[in-house]
Amino acid sequence: MRVMRGLLRTTFLSAAALGAVVAAPLAASAASAPPDCPANSICGYTEYGFHGKLVPLQAGAGCVNLEVPIRSIANTYPSPGIPAVAAVYDLPDCEGGRIAHVGQGQSDTMIVPDGVSVYLVW
Repeated sequence: MRVMRGLLRTTFLSAAALGAVVAAPLAASAASAPPDCPANSICGYTEYGFHGKLVPLQAGAGCVNLEVPIRSIANTYPSPGIPAVAAVYDLPDCEGGRIAHVGQGQSDTMIVPDGVSVYLVW
């Protein structure tokens, strides 16, 4: 019985530690937006860390195939406010894997693999 309790305790602590590690990137996604992304906007960038060409994305546009792949994204819509959300996909027509997601006031500095299409909703 004592061995079983020790095993359960170790499993629980391991799960809690994993949860903390997984949650850490989510907390970082609420980092400040790049200075060149206007307020109330969703901005994609061709390079990691909000560098390269700025790709403006229209909130509520639905599925958009990008002219150039993006590697970072920022959403400067405030929270609470207009619930603008962007989901980034690795294939055209918003298919394949959803590789990034930004809600109000969130950003992602490293999209891997490159984002090829974005689904934009209000």
